[in-house]
Amino acid sequence: MNNTSLPRHTRALSATLLAVVLSLAPSVAGVARAQDLTDARRIAIAEALNTSTVAVMIGRGSGSGFVATADGWVVTNAHVVQSGRGQAQLRLGSGQVVPARVLAVDPTHDLAILAPVGGAMPAPLPLADPETVRVGQTVLAFGSPFGLDGTLTQGIVSARRDLPGVGGGQVHGLIQTDATINPGNSGGPLVNTRGEVIGVNTAILSRTGGSHGIGFAVPVNYVKALLDEVHERLEVAEAQAQRPHAVATRDAAPQPSRNAVPSRSEPPDAAPAVWLGVYAVDVGGGVRIERVVPGAAAARAGLLGRADPAPRAVAQLGVPWTGHIIYAVDGQRVRSLAELQRVLVGRRPGDRVRVAVAIGDGRLNGETFVELDPRPAEDR
Repeated sequence: MNNTSLPRHTRALSATLLAVVLSLAPSVAGVARAQDLTDARRIAIAEALNTSTVAVMIGRGSGSGFVATADGWVVTNAHVVQSGRGQAQLRLGSGQVVPARVLAVDPTHDLAILAPVGGAMPAPLPLADPETVRVGQTVLAFGSPFGLDGTLTQGIVSARRDLPGVGGGQVHGLIQTDATINPGNSGGPLVNTRGEVIGVNTAILSRTGGSHGIGFAVPVNYVKALLDEVHERLEVAEAQAQRPHAVATRDAAPQPSRNAVPSRSEPPDAAPAVWLGVYAVDVGGGVRIERVVPGAAAARAGLLGRADPAPRAVAQLGVPWTGHIIYAVDGQRVRSLAELQRVLVGRRPGDRVRVAVAIGDGRLNGETFVELDPRPAEDR
């Protein structure tokens, strides 16, 4: 696994924190039986994990993931997805390899969601109630350390910790475990004694790169929030795609201090030939969407403005809703409308760009792909 792609929230734990793998923690229902995890029960859990856990391969990068939804979506780590280039592939427990596409990336919480492209997927693993995780619970970690698919280890939940995430956000309730984890386990499931996922393996604290009994997993509440947000975004995009295409008129455009995209304050030769279809304003470190034009590119991608209903994930995590904040396009940092304009110059109608957005003052991040529209004639 490419350790250089480890998210900052894990690097912040220690200068020696290396990107690697998993963290485990069982549900409260398993606490009373923690010492009674029989061989038969452990074997049954291992068989279920082996069926629904996958190896994630992107270029030279690799890690683990698990099927989390009935439609076959796979949850893994953001740093696994970002560690390689090229087509993502999922190697199932049966040995079958299925191509996949990236649906969403949440770098702050080191999570990503992949969707299979063709091919039948195994049944999803059950997701635990986040409130049931307790220090002292027995947990099982599963994944593909060093490319060895189907590796199971056991430990306990050692602690719960609040640690900084990417961009200054906070990751609450990270699960610390002593279950043995090694490179390649990143993105694999951490389950309780009922076989329910309580976390996603993300990193170990190590001076050598090997396991020293201190591993971390992203708690399942962030997984549920991201899955809900992506499902809702796709529902919005599908609904918008069925509406007639619309563009803003010159009369509807904001004043220069609240520029639409594209901005009329830019020189004509610097204006992009494409349009996102949003009205937006500069905020600290990004561009906040005030309003999305119905049927336009941003609307079809599921982007939302301040006046739109807040995504379910916002209410679930208790973060404020002020509209999506664009902070990067195709990996290029965007801090203002002017920078957004420059990033779009040279793009052509029909091009697909990867737009990174923040929600709730940066406490929930994600990415979506936007197929750009031609710039309206009245905005030229």
